[in-house]
Amino acid sequence: MTWFVVDAVGESFKRTRKCLLEPFNLMKWFKLAIIVALAGGGGSSGYNGSTSDYQTSELPHLPFFDPANGNRFLDPITTMSDLPIIIAIIGSILLLILIFWYISSVMDFVLVESVTKNEVRLREYTRKYMRVGLNLFVIRLVLAIGFFAIFAMAALPMILQIINDPSGNLWPMLIAGGLSLVAIILMISIFSSIIYSFIYLCIPIAMYDQVGIIEALEKVVATFRQDWKQMIGYWAGRFLLWAGGGVAFGILVLAIILIPGLLFLLIDGIIYFILSEILQQSIIWLVLAPFAIIEIVLLILLSIMAIMPLHIFMKYHMLVFLKKWRPLTTIPFFEITDEN
Repeated sequence: MTWFVVDAVGESFKRTRKCLLEPFNLMKWFKLAIIVALAGGGGSSGYNGSTSDYQTSELPHLPFFDPANGNRFLDPITTMSDLPIIIAIIGSILLLILIFWYISSVMDFVLVESVTKNEVRLREYTRKYMRVGLNLFVIRLVLAIGFFAIFAMAALPMILQIINDPSGNLWPMLIAGGLSLVAIILMISIFSSIIYSFIYLCIPIAMYDQVGIIEALEKVVATFRQDWKQMIGYWAGRFLLWAGGGVAFGILVLAIILIPGLLFLLIDGIIYFILSEILQQSIIWLVLAPFAIIEIVLLILLSIMAIMPLHIFMKYHMLVFLKKWRPLTTIPFFEITDEN
């Protein structure tokens, strides 16, 4: 039996080399690094409060409440006058997270188009896939809400126990509940990884078969039912590739940013020594802060560009696997010769 996940490695390496090195184009690397960084996935976080039948006088003696003052919050920031500000801050953060998550969904399509055609046209591809990216964003959001709801339901008994009896011996419950939550998180991680592996495979199908995300996902699931063994091999192979590549490129990134990082420290030390003779400490840190921010941004960009080839290779590997696993989807790859 031929394993497509293994056969895809050779062609993926050739396409990665052709895309990044033949010829080498620094601006192309920079654009791909931006796309990879934005397509890395957004995150969302939230909090679902719960109501109870307790009266105000029955609230537990939590550090936020003062029983002698009608169980009001001790911290003035939690007064009703500050509530709109708190809501506005939380809402703004959530909005920024959702915007970034939408951009990430669009960039997933942009990345596939860029590596498939070996042409990076960031603005053109972004405009082209804004609508289908929105559909992917909605699916991801629904999945995230569902996974969080599962976790919240699993954690709710432990939270209620802490609220109802904060003075009791909570260690046995915390240990048992903590272990169960770890198991829940592990199961959610495995299940979400499987779902997202289908979603990433359905992206090029939606693009090149010109169908919706849901219909493309149905095609992936149908192919899985016909040839599930290849998909099992795909999951195992991808795990090994990510693990090995992550270690290798992690060491490479550390080695690459070590020299400029030490150089930045040396420069900052010299500047600090010079300014310490003529300025006060508080002013020195104000002067050094912009330099430190610029240096951190440069190191982050350098690390992203260093790790980018691994992501490009893995994207090619996914596309080549899909081409072999589901030949009905025609992926318009750029041509490579045998010499490549």
